[in-house]
Amino acid sequence: MSIPNKRRRESAGDSYWLAVKRCEPFGQLNSKLARARAHDEPVLYAHILPGLDVLLCPVRGAQPPYPEIAELRRACLDSIEHALEQSIHGLESGGYWYELNGLGFLIFASSARKRILSEFGASGSTGQLAPSAPDDAP
Repeated sequence: MSIPNKRRRESAGDSYWLAVKRCEPFGQLNSKLARARAHDEPVLYAHILPGLDVLLCPVRGAQPPYPEIAELRRACLDSIEHALEQSIHGLESGGYWYELNGLGFLIFASSARKRILSEFGASGSTGQLAPSAPDDAP
């Protein structure tokens, strides 16, 4: 009679490590940057980090040529890093605005989303952007 092989059970630490390895931080950033650059409407990246949102806004009057997506991505990540070094009160009260060659980045606390989006033309209490620029963030 053979003894069945024991299945190695994954520990909580192993599961967490696998989840972190599969995670792609800022995975939708390139597509959201491209959409914001191509349209004349703000694009929300909700929960870019836990509790942190970014509103990508074309700057009025900006003219092509616009920076490449890689340059915009780098600028957006630098803006997030700088905003996180600032007062938490600033993130909650209105966020921090950064700009690069025709595209603005408003970094703010997710708890202020409803108020911020209403200032940028969001609809109702859902906190969603107008139907022409829906948020498809996870």
